[in-house]
Amino acid sequence: MKRTLYILFLAPLCVLSILTIVYLFSKDEPLFFLKNVKISGVSQLSERDIMGRVTPYLKDSLLKVDIVKIKEAITDHPFVREVRVKRAYPFSVVIDVKEKVPSALWVKNDGDIFVLDESGEPYRKMGKGAVKGLFIINAKEKADAASIFREVNAWSKEGIMKKETLSEVAYNEGNITLFGLDDGVEIILGKEDQRKRLKRAVAVLEDAKKRGLLIKCIDARFEKGAIIQERKG
Repeated sequence: MKRTLYILFLAPLCVLSILTIVYLFSKDEPLFFLKNVKISGVSQLSERDIMGRVTPYLKDSLLKVDIVKIKEAITDHPFVREVRVKRAYPFSVVIDVKEKVPSALWVKNDGDIFVLDESGEPYRKMGKGAVKGLFIINAKEKADAASIFREVNAWSKEGIMKKETLSEVAYNEGNITLFGLDDGVEIILGKEDQRKRLKRAVAVLEDAKKRGLLIKCIDARFEKGAIIQERKG
């Protein structure tokens, strides 16, 4: 009984002490005066970009900051996958941004270049900040580019090929041609059984390497075997 009374007495006293300290430090300012905004997770965006979007929803008091509106304002940016926003008492707002990941480049038939995210969706044009190490997809339509992106990822996950060695995929009316893989080799897959044809082409390429042959092109559009073109010189 005595212990319970002691706790009931001590708890309000602790809260009162904390509020007193806060008051002493901020008696000339609003309660929980907002002093800083901490932003993390941005690389394609800048902190200035984020602040430009959230400033209308920042208030003098941390208690009056509209967390929901801040989150919506940042999430609406096409570069952003998701965002977490929280109050960090007594003086801060913390914003953790998860940007979309540049995963491939899509070249349209008019020459415009777009960056594809990890889902294969275009989310921004190619800008000054060039992204390195991404393979290129040449396709007329956005749906075709997304489909090729998913196909390449499936082949890579299955271990048929390494996506990192691929430099370009050309798509035209269902026909697929790969460039890269090994010293810029061109692999023609055509329209049908592309997974099966790719496996066959990779096997042919591996065999050619063992024989010391330099391959320029492998045409895998044949039910049995493939036609190879050696690199001159």
